Amino acid sequence: MPITLNLKVHDDYLEAEFIGNREVENELEESIRIWSEIPLICEVHGLHKIMAISLLNRRLKLDNTFKFTERFDTIGWKPQFKLAGVVFDEELRMEYEVMATFIRNFGYPCQVFNTTKEAKNWLLNF
Repeated sequence: MPITLNLKVHDDYLEAEFIGNREVENELEESIRIWSEIPLICEVHGLHKIMAISLLNRRLKLDNTFKFTERFDTIGWKPQFKLAGVVFDEELRMEYEVMATFIRNFGYPCQVFNTTKEAKNWLLNF
């Protein structure tokens, strides 16, 4: 099943929920396509804080993780965007930490959390 993205606009942040199974053949292209929607919604609503909730079966492969984060600026991400990732599975959360490190290295504030409560607290109090 391809990845679907559910977006919910809150007063102070955008909630982006990713659901489905990541397919190996087109994982990079699919991620770029889906994540390109987020900056557009943020711009329309004047938001710069994003809570990304992953309900996916796995993260991007390591080489695609770097390629993906390297293209953040070309898909519309701004330096003022702040990203809180939520991954409920502990093993996957540790793997997403690699992606968060890449994102931070490209200049975007990013942290990964186990709960939406922790993520929201960090987003709104940073």
